[in-house]
Amino acid sequence: MKRYILPLCFLLLFVFTSGAFAQLSVGVAGGWAKNYLYTNVGYRVFTHYAPATGFSVSVPIRYSVNGWLAVQAEPQFIQKNYQLRRTGYYDGIYSATTNQYLQLPLIGHVSFGGPRVKGFLNLGGYAGYWAAGANEGVTPNIDHASEADTYAGVLEEMPAQHFNEPYAFDSRKDRRLELGWLAGTGLSYQTVRCHFFVEGRYYQASSDQQKNYMLNQIPRYNQTFLVQIGCLYRLNLN
Repeated sequence: MKRYILPLCFLLLFVFTSGAFAQLSVGVAGGWAKNYLYTNVGYRVFTHYAPATGFSVSVPIRYSVNGWLAVQAEPQFIQKNYQLRRTGYYDGIYSATTNQYLQLPLIGHVSFGGPRVKGFLNLGGYAGYWAAGANEGVTPNIDHASEADTYAGVLEEMPAQHFNEPYAFDSRKDRRLELGWLAGTGLSYQTVRCHFFVEGRYYQASSDQQKNYMLNQIPRYNQTFLVQIGCLYRLNLN
């Protein structure tokens, strides 16, 4: 029993000292996201994945333990888009994928600086749910192939066919739960009630976008950069 007394004393001391300062803030943030699909296309010639932009909207909820340390939860809607492009003989063929995620980052927030203008660092993890997707692009129409002998590209042999369709999830291969970690840094300006900030953040998925449904499977991971601005409103003043 005695071995628990000292840790319990430290815990109670932390609770009472932090409670004297503890502040709860709620706000809104939004920004611009750029996502990369990290994978390998070495087996497909004249093919590469390119990043694509999207947006993010979130509701940060911050509990400040003291003047420099806080914990934060941030329910978020974010797009993690990318493109698949063909080159060379297949130039002009592409597919642009739009993916919408609902995710919850849990963050440790450390701030430093003066009473008004502060710098900060964020570090934590997140869990996300792949809610919806869509594909738009150009593919050759094989039903209307030309009978000419030479071509400079596949779209001269076959006319371009545009498509725009929602993504149909397959429970056998799609992993809709995404887990990962995040890191961010930024600047904030603090008034009596409001806390304005601008932040650059990086998300790295640690879970494959696909389940293990075939042999020699090549993993696919989202890597997302986010630049956002926002404001937090203090609900209590201590």
